[in-house]
Amino acid sequence: MAAAQTITVVSESPALPEFKGWRPARQAALLTFGFRLFYSFVAALFSPRLALNENLIRSNRLTDHLMSRRLHPILYSLLGVWERFDTLWYIEIARHGYDKPMATVFYPLYPILIRAVSVLTRSELAAAPLISTGATFFLFWGALRLFDLDGTSPASTRAILLWAVWPASFVFFAGYPDSLVCALIVWSLVLARSGRWLPASALGLLAGLTKAMGCLAAVPLLWIAWKDRRKEGLLAAASSLAGAACYQGWLLLRHFPSAAEVYRTWWMTTTVAPWITLRDAFHAAVQGRDTLVLLNLIVFALAGLAALLPSVRGECRLYAVAAMCLFLTKHTDPLLQSTTRYSLTLFAAYPALAAKLGRGVPFAIVLLLSAALNILLFRVFLDWGLVV
Repeated sequence: MAAAQTITVVSESPALPEFKGWRPARQAALLTFGFRLFYSFVAALFSPRLALNENLIRSNRLTDHLMSRRLHPILYSLLGVWERFDTLWYIEIARHGYDKPMATVFYPLYPILIRAVSVLTRSELAAAPLISTGATFFLFWGALRLFDLDGTSPASTRAILLWAVWPASFVFFAGYPDSLVCALIVWSLVLARSGRWLPASALGLLAGLTKAMGCLAAVPLLWIAWKDRRKEGLLAAASSLAGAACYQGWLLLRHFPSAAEVYRTWWMTTTVAPWITLRDAFHAAVQGRDTLVLLNLIVFALAGLAALLPSVRGECRLYAVAAMCLFLTKHTDPLLQSTTRYSLTLFAAYPALAAKLGRGVPFAIVLLLSAALNILLFRVFLDWGLVV
């Protein structure tokens, strides 16, 4: 009789789920919720310590009816601290429409959403960051999906972390449409690469209605369509251009001035060749010792160069070139105004940088430096410093 064999079963405690193994939507939700809480906490911490120079505040438009920190200290620390710069304009448009020519540089989708959501929140100021936070969730989710197509999940997570703390990334949670337009562009690429061209076209159209740079989604969509020999991609690319074209056509029918005239007359911005902006910015940073211009130049250059690395897919490199040229055609006063914020839209830069830095000390150092600079800029923003 054969000897009975004893099978020993080793009992192991169930392993806790690792962050890197979670589904992209869960990762995106955790990151978004965590950063929303973090920025709200930091803003509330800074709120009582803000100088709030009245002369500086009143030098901006639409500041006659700001929330009072003295009368509503708690509400101010939660909402009033976000009542700054472009947010004022989007709220103004949501309330009154385009009743001022200088408002026409702000595209319509975001204020339309603010007006719709404010029906529930009873406050446009509450609606604006709520929309941006929701858009940030979809941005992180879509970016994880997009980055995973070309790399591994841990590398994608490092890329999102780097992006989330990059200088000026707090605007993803402010009353700005940057997270919304980025989310629409990223998801249009995710859908296009999976062959779902109709929803990709719809998102491209919405991107073109969110910001001028939204129409640049046409560039990567056209490249993907050409590589895959898909005629549907022509519709997707045309849709991205159609969004911006429809808005500009509506302005023309309403007899508003051209965008170039509006920028020149009211926003101290002229249109020049990109290299002229770079030349003047370099001169101001080196010889004029302008710290803010130097910071914008360095951050923008780092993101721009990373987005052009050979490891980046062709459609993303083309998009980065088009986006950087668009940003640099704006010759502003002060120079390179908001360029650090614009670097956030170069989404291909962050997986490329994360891959170059690896998982060790260099990545941790860059992550900490980026986070520290981001918090510094956030503090200046809360005190009405024009950094974004």
